[in-house]
This record gives sequence, C-alpha cells and structure tokens, in this order.
Amino acid sequence: MPHPPSPSLNAMRAFEVVARLGSVSVAADELSVTPGAVSRQIKSLEKDLGVMLLERDGRGVRLTAAGEHLQNGLETAFAQIARTVDRTRRRLLRNTVRIVSPPQFAAAYLIPRIDRFEALAPEIDVVVHETSPDAGATALDADVIIKWGSFTSNTNVIAEKLADEEIFPVCSPRIRTNGSLVGAPLLHHEDPRPWNWPDWPTFLAAAGIHGIDDATKGPRFSGGLIMGAVREGKGVALTCTSIAKDDLAAGHLVRPVAERMTTGSGYWLLTPEHKSDRPEITAFRTWLLSRAPPPPPPPAARDQTHTGNPDARGGSCPLSRRPRNQ
Repeated sequence: MPHPPSPSLNAMRAFEVVARLGSVSVAADELSVTPGAVSRQIKSLEKDLGVMLLERDGRGVRLTAAGEHLQNGLETAFAQIARTVDRTRRRLLRNTVRIVSPPQFAAAYLIPRIDRFEALAPEIDVVVHETSPDAGATALDADVIIKWGSFTSNTNVIAEKLADEEIFPVCSPRIRTNGSLVGAPLLHHEDPRPWNWPDWPTFLAAAGIHGIDDATKGPRFSGGLIMGAVREGKGVALTCTSIAKDDLAAGHLVRPVAERMTTGSGYWLLTPEHKSDRPEITAFRTWLLSRAPPPPPPPAARDQTHTGNPDARGGSCPLSRRPRNQ
C-alpha cells in the first residue's frame, strides 16, 4: 500500500511553535506571519491527519492527547534539524589547510604537534598527506609543501626554512657503543644516491671517525622505516634535529658519539604564491615557523661540528629527493 502524502512541513512547524508557546499570536510573531496564517496552517494539518490537535480555552490553546503525541515527536525532529543546519553552516565557514609532507617529518615532528595548532585555531581543518618526491599531482593540490633541501623564493613559491638542521648518529639506549661507532651495526637508506644527505662513508670522513672496516655494510631501509628500526635497537642511523628531537628528549634514542655535521640543507616550508594571502595558510605558516626546533645538546663535552657537502650521496633521514630551487 502506498504511504499517504506527508502533511505540509510549514503546517507542522506552525503547530510545533504554537504547542511550544501556548499561543497562536505569540507563535505568529516568532514565525513572522499573521495569526490568521498560523490558524489556517493548523486547520490544514488537522484535516490531513483527521484529528483535532488543539482546543481553545479562555487563555489560549490546549493540546489534545493527539496533539501532545505529535508535539513530542515534532519537537525532537525540529531540534535535530536545527542542529544539523547549524553544523552545516559552521562547517561551511571552516577553512582547510592541505599539507604535503615527507612521511618521516610528518610522523616524527608534525603529527605530535598538530593538536597545538588546532587548539589555537579551532576554525581551521588540517589535512596532512604524506608524499614521495615523485608525487607531483598531490603537491600541486597542496596549500603548503614541506621538503628537505635548499630553496629560494621565486614568483611562484614562497620558501621559508623551518630550522638549521644538524646531522648526527642515533641509536637505541639498548645498544652498547661505549662512545664509539666501531663494531656498531650501521643502518642505511635503501637508495642513498639521489638524496641530498650524507651516507655513512661521507659522514665518517667529514667527522674524522676511523676504525670502521666497511661503512657500506648493514641492512637497508626506506626513509619511512629506518627510524622505526633504530627505535627497535637494530642499529645506528644518521638522522637530523627535527626528526630526533622528541625521541632524544624522551630517552627513546641517544647519541652514541658527539660528532655531527651540517650541510646547509634542511626542511623548508613552500607555499604557492597565489595561496599565500589566505588567512588560514598564513596562520599555519606562522605557527609552524615559530616551532622550529633548536639543535639538541651533544652527548659529551667533546662535540665537534663538521661542515660537509654530501652532494648526491644519501642517507637515512629525509624523504625528499634532492630538491634544488635556486
């Protein structure tokens, strides 16, 4: 059997307001119509339902038993409609910042802090995408892009360096190094050549560390996995300030030797110039730049800083291929 047509929504709304306020005239004021229009809507509703909903008394109107039953359901329904409309309006007023980041930076630095930005700017939605250097389509859709390398601003992109990075070895406290890398298992990036990052032979030569027979031996991991292997105590890997900061502070990782190096590269925040004036993007850029990490303290008094040029040799920490925009 087909269902009978539903009564007019306007008529049900008029009845709900009258039932809630107990007066046709007061309801007319809330609905911005005449009392006569409200009365006609209720009569139409009673005709559609085939039942009396209101009875007049000397002080206004009184609900019948059927009216009370209908009012209970309509009050809940209209309240739900109001909440849904309000949520929709608020969502339309929200702004979204789409971020493309190397997986390791996102996991180690951005995600642990993103709730602080959301607390400061609850009206802004943040969407984080992980990307590889070849994910050009995703990067084109991004509002801000985080990459490792060395950049300058141009007419298309605003380039802002997040922090000066130091590169140094880290390992789990479970690995006994006795202040030396000799004999320690070395972890390597799966394909170090395209990365603007030192591999172990490059780092050891720049740092003046000797006594390691073959610095090319050891298991290899992709950039998104190698720090997990370090935390599991599988060996020593080269990392950088941003990636190691939280793990070092929490004691999950330690620096087995004091040697470190700088290369002039680092993590950069790249913003398409045509999007740079959007308030939500400006807010995120300002917040992230203010969170730039300072270099961690060395593990010993003998802390030598070496400046190297890793050229096209690679290593363990960043996930972006050598991006040069100079």
